[in-house]
Amino acid sequence: MERDSVLDCAFDAIVTMDGAGAIVWMNTAAERMFGYPRDEAEGRELAALIIPEEFREEHRRAVARDFSGAPSRIVGQRLELEAMRADRTRFPIELSVSRIDSPGGLFYIAWMRDISERLRAEEALRHSEAQLRQAQKMEAVGRLAGGVAHDFNNVLTAIFGYADLLLDGFDLGDPRRQDVDEIKRAAHRAAALTRQLLAFSRKQVMLPQRINLNEIILNLETLLLKLIGQEIVLHIDTAPSLWDVKADPGQIEQVLMNLASNARDAMPDGGHLTISTANEELELDDASALVGIEAGRFVRLTVADTGQGIPDHVRAHIFEPFFTTKDQGKGTGLGLATVYGIVKQTGGWVYLDETPGTGASFRIYLPRIDGDDN
Repeated sequence: MERDSVLDCAFDAIVTMDGAGAIVWMNTAAERMFGYPRDEAEGRELAALIIPEEFREEHRRAVARDFSGAPSRIVGQRLELEAMRADRTRFPIELSVSRIDSPGGLFYIAWMRDISERLRAEEALRHSEAQLRQAQKMEAVGRLAGGVAHDFNNVLTAIFGYADLLLDGFDLGDPRRQDVDEIKRAAHRAAALTRQLLAFSRKQVMLPQRINLNEIILNLETLLLKLIGQEIVLHIDTAPSLWDVKADPGQIEQVLMNLASNARDAMPDGGHLTISTANEELELDDASALVGIEAGRFVRLTVADTGQGIPDHVRAHIFEPFFTTKDQGKGTGLGLATVYGIVKQTGGWVYLDETPGTGASFRIYLPRIDGDDN
């Protein structure tokens, strides 16, 4: 079998060049990779065909440097760089070059491999690992928050009890009653924060039942309009024949209110808020792109705004309790943490899809309830 026939069987692109960088021969894989027929490419400079214009002079200098006998920066190295096809599209390749000094002159053999799929897989893996680390962190923070909330509840119980005892000892006209009432009001505010912490840690008492998200959303529309104000346009897009889910209706309303409030704050000059529902059946490939979720049938609830979006350095912390980018006194940092806790306790998943500057979109997946399940 001839050498060229053997090289033509290779999956990688193989190109032979002379000392001037002109193509002497290329295999079939190289024809497919770069889009040039062999007879059209042979005799032409490699740099002019497959190297993007801004990198060509650097490539030529490297070839000339090696040809002069100076230490080579490309021969014997494994390099990753950008290449160009005949249609001018660019793609990443892995390049390895060998030098051959023969009686017929100096030649170079370049082995090239398209690494587009590998780089995409590596990026997907990094993204999945980051999501997994975030989920593990949220789990640990949730356990801590739940323990703190329970201990704090015990303290609040004592505060409420002693405040009531004080009130019982004062006449109705005693001015000191106002001070005790202030103590109770502060304790009630603290109790509200505790309930949000318990929701985040998934330890809040819930009353799940079969519900239809379309009905919850439509019943809440008037309240949502009052919450977001006249400068924001509300769009509701409910899917027909939406599957039922098992959840606490009051908690789902809390999720919607918190997300709408968050969207309102992201659009101080007005904008659009869209709440939509859909039936979605996730296959294994779909589920693998969403850390934590399994393949199956889900009802998807999406709340999207046209606000400023969430910067990358913030999005990793948005579901953490007490994390907020608002000015002091304008937020507790528990709104999205409460959303996260309620969704997780309901057996669902919540994800953020957004590009800074184009708004944020929260996707919530709740398992479909089948048959006569209650």
